[in-house]
Amino acid sequence: MNSSVRRIAKTIAIRSGGLSLYHRLKHREQLTVLMLHRVLPGHLMIPYAADDEYTISTALLERLMKFVAAHYNVVDLNDVLKSRRKEAPLPSFPLLVTFDDGWDDNALHAAPVLAAAKIPWTLFAATDAISSGERWWQEILLAALRSGHASYGQLWDLAAGESRPNADKGADPMLAILLLYGALTPAKREDLLTRHLDTTSMQVTPRHMANWDTLRALQKSGVGIGGHGASHLPLTMLADPANDLRQAQSIMRQQLGDDACSTMSFPHGRYNPAIADAARALGTQLLFTSDPTLNKCAGGWLGSDMVGRISISTTAVADHRGNLDLERAMPWLMLRQ
Repeated sequence: MNSSVRRIAKTIAIRSGGLSLYHRLKHREQLTVLMLHRVLPGHLMIPYAADDEYTISTALLERLMKFVAAHYNVVDLNDVLKSRRKEAPLPSFPLLVTFDDGWDDNALHAAPVLAAAKIPWTLFAATDAISSGERWWQEILLAALRSGHASYGQLWDLAAGESRPNADKGADPMLAILLLYGALTPAKREDLLTRHLDTTSMQVTPRHMANWDTLRALQKSGVGIGGHGASHLPLTMLADPANDLRQAQSIMRQQLGDDACSTMSFPHGRYNPAIADAARALGTQLLFTSDPTLNKCAGGWLGSDMVGRISISTTAVADHRGNLDLERAMPWLMLRQ
């Protein structure tokens, strides 16, 4: 079946109600988990130079949550933990909303939309990013690449003589450049970025990341909080990933209490069995991946502590105007293993 025929078949299935029926028959005992990152008002997305792949508008989030509420029973992080512990089963058609990293716009712009829609949600926070102050060096580097302030080669050559990361120039460019600068001391990294990048012109957003006071306020309001590593570097490429996990958990416990240490998501979606076991050894009960799968919960009981998630981006679920497009969103969410 060629692509045009498949597209027509999907359109017919959606408009006829066939895909909705498929969902009702297939996913009663499947947990769907959404993975988001940034949310901004539409008029701020270009001025803030936000990453298109990881940023959606508040209007799109609002429409997506209306769709979610109509087709799923939205649960919170504690519901999923109770299911895994065999304390209380999940309802039919369960869905969990999660955000990664700890962006300040999650609190400023996403939280009001979710509260208005009565949608519970979870935030997985990278501890170094939360402690970084107004600017996060990883966003500065990636924004420089996106905006053309610097090329990958220029950034690599600038810092290559200062460290020897566990990556080479031929690796995934984004991850390689993050590893390279992550191996520098904070003072050296700040010096290089300050002297060689016009960071003031890139710092349009008031602040990149939420701070600990913001996370405590979100937690008090009922938002689930979990870990996302310390350095936000790919754990599979670190010399001692278990140490990164230990550092993150120590800070999370100090700042937010024990509840924030029971779940985590893997930075950049990178993990292996040894890393998963290291997280479990620290008491982590749920490990959220970036694997785009649904999660079996026969009888409402979550079958595994490894939880797949469906990434949400504008291109995946919206039309060219940024409006929710059911002919994209429904297959994206529902036609999953």
